[in-house]
Amino acid sequence: MDGVDAQAVVAGIPLFAETLDADQLRALAHKSAPVIFPASSILMTEGDFATSMFAIVEGSVRVTVADQDGGTRHVADLAAGDIVGEMSLMTGARRSATVTAETEVVALEVTKFSLEAIIARAPELVDRFGEMLARRQAELDQIAAAAVPAQKDDIVSQIRRFFPGVFGRRS
Repeated sequence: MDGVDAQAVVAGIPLFAETLDADQLRALAHKSAPVIFPASSILMTEGDFATSMFAIVEGSVRVTVADQDGGTRHVADLAAGDIVGEMSLMTGARRSATVTAETEVVALEVTKFSLEAIIARAPELVDRFGEMLARRQAELDQIAAAAVPAQKDDIVSQIRRFFPGVFGRRS
């Protein structure tokens, strides 16, 4: 895993590349860590709480959601260059899908802790993250045929609540 260039991976994630400056990208990369998931292992489970996301560096994953019949519905296959778990990382929301490694997966994990330090120094980033995530959520909603698209203000509010150390407690 020494071959993972965390800075290049972080800089290649539009959520971060279009929001953070070079110093912030470098700091986030420095606090992110590569992880390996064997084939068939679960990266995240729908409904779980979590405080991290993954940028896929190598391998592929399958994304599924629960259906009304108690089964699962395949919604996407993702590979190197894709990310999973960004909404949970930024808002503290429960995982919206289960992500399973189809092959061995090398990923870079970005945690709430690593992102919180950056937001603490530049709280105005929340609005930019909210805008990016609202676009991302609209894309995911379209893919998953969800009924209600996300609103930027709702996502910004969730981000602010999830980082109380930066923005104080809000009800």
